[in-house]
Formats: sequence, C-alpha cells, structure tokens
Amino acid sequence: MTEVIPDHKWRRPSTDASRKSLERVQNIIGDFDSDHTMKYYDYWSEHYEQDLVNLDYKVPDFMAESLFGILKPSDWTNKSFTALDIGAGTGQMAIALKNIQYEGLIDALDGNSLMLKKAEGKGLYRTLTRHLLTTDSPLPYESNKYDAVVCCCAMVPALIQPECLPDMARVVKPGGQLYFTTRATDGNNTFRARVDKQLNQMYESGLLRFKSEAVIPQYSWPVEEVGEDGQKHFIAAVAICLEKLRPSED
Repeated sequence: MTEVIPDHKWRRPSTDASRKSLERVQNIIGDFDSDHTMKYYDYWSEHYEQDLVNLDYKVPDFMAESLFGILKPSDWTNKSFTALDIGAGTGQMAIALKNIQYEGLIDALDGNSLMLKKAEGKGLYRTLTRHLLTTDSPLPYESNKYDAVVCCCAMVPALIQPECLPDMARVVKPGGQLYFTTRATDGNNTFRARVDKQLNQMYESGLLRFKSEAVIPQYSWPVEEVGEDGQKHFIAAVAICLEKLRPSED
C-alpha cells in the first residue's frame, strides 16, 4: 500500500539525484504564463526523462492499463483506431500504450518543440503537432475525429486549463473516450473545482457521460525514498474517464 501525502507534508528526497529531479518538477508547479512555461520546458527537455526515472513516475502505465480495460479488445488491436495524446511531452504515453500491444494510431500534440523532437525520435506517433492548447487557441483538428483523447499529467495550472475540456471533448468521436489526469492533492482543490464545473456543464448538456474516476497513488515521489514505516510515499493524481454521447457541432 502507498500513502497519499498531502502537500503540507512534502519532504525532500534523500538522494541528490532525486532531490534535483523533484526541484525541477516543483519549479513548474504554479500559475505561470505560457511563455515562461515553454522556456522552462526548453531547459527541462534535457533532464525530463531521467527525472521521470528518478521519481518512479508510473502514470502513463496506469492510464494505458486502464484504457485497455475500458476499450473493447477489438479496438485495442484495430490498426485504424485513432488516439490523440495531448501534452505528449517526450512520448511516455505512447510508450506505455505500445508496451501493452496497442496497435492503433497515435497523434501527438505538445506546445514545446524540443519535447516533441524527443517524442518523434521514438517512432511511435503518426503525426506530431506543435500547439499549445489554450481557451484562445483551440485544437487544430476537426470535430469528432478521434476514438480516444488522452491527456496525461498536462492538466495543471502551468499548462492546460480546465476551461479547455470542452474543446478536448469536441475532437472525440461519439462513443469515444476522453481520459485525463489532474493532481489529487489539497493544494489542487481550486483547480479541481474548475475541472468539475466544466464536466458538470458537459454532463448537463448531454455531451458526455461519466465512466470512471480513480486515484493514481504513484504520480510523483516527493518525499524521502523510504518512510519510517518502510514504505515508499507518493503524491497522487486522479484519472477521469468520460464517454462522448453525441457529435459536436462545428
């Protein structure tokens, strides 16, 4: 069992490598403007994948395994099945999907060119698009296009805002899935309330229906490597899956 540690109990990891990795993660937790965020990712792109290893980051694996349980087996092996990875970063979500034999197509979208370059090198995406999703800059895709849209750990204050959820839902096909995460900590309560507001509006309009919500205990590792109880401790995320019920109108 892992214990979910609230924000006020964060403690520094004990190794130098994991300390530096955590500092880089914490440096981007905040309500920053997009220019600041993209410049930071230019720097972070050189350390990002090693930081994920140092912090024992498992969210893409959790999401891929959950999608495997949500989708029909015929969808998982359908080479024409299309998924959009929003906030793709260096391609961790695609790696996780392919590791459990997903055979469909994946398109990547991210706001940072250096992160996308690393994703491109993995050879797992059909297309890669540099675009920062904001309320003023919607997704550059037609409506009702994708069988699944995933957003792994990019719906945070410095990146994708909850008010972008309707546009994310717009590009999902009827019957398709919208699956995303946000942090499950007391410091994220206001942000989560904005997420819930957008979801409730789409439920009420008949656009989406709720499918599942699950806590991912192993989102990040912000405390000492082993606690006094002998267990690893982690910051948690919550993963929310929704099904689209009707077409979006352009």
